[in-house]
Amino acid sequence: MAKKFKVTYAKTTNNGTRKVNEDYLLVRSTDGTSRCFFAVADGLGGHGMGDVASHAACEAAMACLLRQETVDNEVFKAVFDECQQRLIKKQKEENAAGQMRTTLNLVCLDSATNKAYWSHVGDSRTYYFKDKKLVRRTFDHSVPQMLVAMGELKEEEIRFHEDRNRLLRVLGVEDHPPVFDVEEPVELEGGQQFLLCSDGFWEMISEDQILLCLEEAEDPGYWLDNMLELVRRNIGDQKADNYTAVAVWIE
Repeated sequence: MAKKFKVTYAKTTNNGTRKVNEDYLLVRSTDGTSRCFFAVADGLGGHGMGDVASHAACEAAMACLLRQETVDNEVFKAVFDECQQRLIKKQKEENAAGQMRTTLNLVCLDSATNKAYWSHVGDSRTYYFKDKKLVRRTFDHSVPQMLVAMGELKEEEIRFHEDRNRLLRVLGVEDHPPVFDVEEPVELEGGQQFLLCSDGFWEMISEDQILLCLEEAEDPGYWLDNMLELVRRNIGDQKADNYTAVAVWIE
């Protein structure tokens, strides 16, 4: 029998010190909020038109998800394929081959199955918490993350590594089908939190700081506001990337 759960969230996106915000986020739900979908994407500015890419990927992902009668891990292949096709089509329309690439993180909450499904490509992150404790996060598709996996770099050194912006997987590479990670579904039990964020956000706040803000929070808005205060403080006077985050609570 499907359980009832309450989903609340808070979201933010900011240019940082850049002229263009190449991050994008979307939140959608079906009638009666039986299913809730969250997406965060970070367009690759180095390839140009990153804002177009992140926008297109989120819109395509939501359109595909909303057409599905049910959500499970098998749906993600259709979602990422549709995003890839949308990006390649737009590249051809704009005569911008290779200039629309993006990360994409998705969280799908389904009351029919009482589960949260999540998947991603790139180095935007999704953190999952239970009872305000970090359970796990997505694996960055980046050079520094691979160095961590090989034992050549410590986890905390990713944020400051010279190759932290070198990605190994993204959407929008022609003739390369999307390669994405699908996480183990999470049973919806209440007392759970998700944080989806671009690298411009998580690079400016440590996991310990995220947890400290969560421990003190009474709702997702309070949690996000406290994290944003730390992000801005950590940025200080330095140049800053776009930063985007969605904080999700399940009760």
